[in-house]
Amino acid sequence: MNKYQTGIIEDNASSEMFLFFNLTNATKLVDSLKVLATVVDGSSAVAGFGNQVMQHFPQVTEYKQYQFNSPLMSDEAGCDLVIWLKNDDKGKLFHQAIKLKNLLADAFALHKTVSSYAYRKNFDLSDFEDGIENPQGDAMQPVAIVADGELTGSSFWVLQQWAHDFNWLNSNSQASKEACIGRSMDDSHQLDNLPDSAHVKKAAKENFTPEAELLRKSMPWSDDELNGGLMFSAFGHSFRAFNLQMTSMLGTEDGVVDGVFNFSKILNTNYLWCPPIVDGRLDLSLLDAK
Repeated sequence: MNKYQTGIIEDNASSEMFLFFNLTNATKLVDSLKVLATVVDGSSAVAGFGNQVMQHFPQVTEYKQYQFNSPLMSDEAGCDLVIWLKNDDKGKLFHQAIKLKNLLADAFALHKTVSSYAYRKNFDLSDFEDGIENPQGDAMQPVAIVADGELTGSSFWVLQQWAHDFNWLNSNSQASKEACIGRSMDDSHQLDNLPDSAHVKKAAKENFTPEAELLRKSMPWSDDELNGGLMFSAFGHSFRAFNLQMTSMLGTEDGVVDGVFNFSKILNTNYLWCPPIVDGRLDLSLLDAK
């Protein structure tokens, strides 16, 4: 029996929704999390805890091991609970979101929702293919899920909302856009003679020892005002891989900023811990209920 939230590994749906909650009543937290544990199956709904909620899981010490001070990214705006809903039927997503909002109302306020969807199967709205370097098959679980110890079956999730500048994308040449990413827009092959700022160079997992590997489950998003971009969603057995890659992308050490920032910016970053599943429900055994 799988003891992790299988939605982390399973394929994305064609339609998805992210629900962002803030803790508003800590005295009701334990009761609300117990309710959440019964309705999140880990497949069609994946739950991640952050910020104030994680203060009640002091044994998850890895959660505290991150720090960025950059105008391009702040990790201070993350929410306390994020639920990722996966269903090809948008109507079912809507009804499931309302149910969760009402069930959690005693302790959590819904901050916002973001709807995401498949575009050209696995492309970003910038028209570049996404997730090319992902592990495949049996290699996914060791990358995304903690394999042993007290946190076995859990995962560390980074969720970022990126907003693209479509005026820039629509007014620049294909060559200019390809130089930002380092891949062909026609067939996704990696290009030669790339600038040091190319994304494939800045975020290459092999640049780090051991390799900084992540399981990416990102999806495009857009709203009614024609804003849009990428919900960058990545899972690991710690935050190490993401932190190394983001440090490189921000140019923290070499001053070279990733080319993706030419047409996109980070709106918010959520560092989250996804608890394992036991007997079909979220495992809250590490919850400090005092």
